Amino acid sequence: MKRGTLAAVVGVVLLAVLAAPAEAQTKITEQEAHAIGVQAYLYFYSLVTMDLTRKQLTNVERPEGIHTPMNTFVSLAEYPSANMRVVVRPNFDTLYSSGFLDLTTEPMVVSAPNTDGRYYLLPMLDMWTDVFASPGWRTTGTQAGNFLITPPGWNGAVPSEMTRIDAPTPSLDEPRQTDRRTTTQSIRYKRVIKSLRCQDGANLHGRC
Repeated sequence: MKRGTLAAVVGVVLLAVLAAPAEAQTKITEQEAHAIGVQAYLYFYSLVTMDLTRKQLTNVERPEGIHTPMNTFVSLAEYPSANMRVVVRPNFDTLYSSGFLDLTTEPMVVSAPNTDGRYYLLPMLDMWTDVFASPGWRTTGTQAGNFLITPPGWNGAVPSEMTRIDAPTPSLDEPRQTDRRTTTQSIRYKRVIKSLRCQDGANLHGRC
């Protein structure tokens, strides 16, 4: 069942239960109540766990390990260790740059450098943990790019030098993945990840 339909069903059922007279409410069986609870749990589970992850990873004043404040990126120069449990099952042969974006007041601009053909991905996960966009080698190429990440309902003007990406939720996670084939490329890798940055879109017309 799609999220929108499921949300509507859960909402209508709960509203009907709360609005019904006391004698009508007793007609709901234990099995029906359990089914409603299961549907509500499944619907909200990803939002709750993703928000807990966001709070844990951004509750710092400056970058520390994989932790970094909102609207900033932190880059790891080494592969994740086997005991890393901040997120579920990271790749152990992938170098990550990670950050959470807050789009509640305005869009954000994410700029990626020219990697000269080097493989990288910039997957963007909404608060449902769904990947809704993934700029990089497979989709947009490895040339430099500026991506305007817009919140739901934003209708401002997009500068010609930027590519608009609509986010389904006002917060999102960006775990950038970079290929590191040999240790001799480490210096170049560090130069690439330091160029990854994000900035607010406060100067854009029509911001939220």
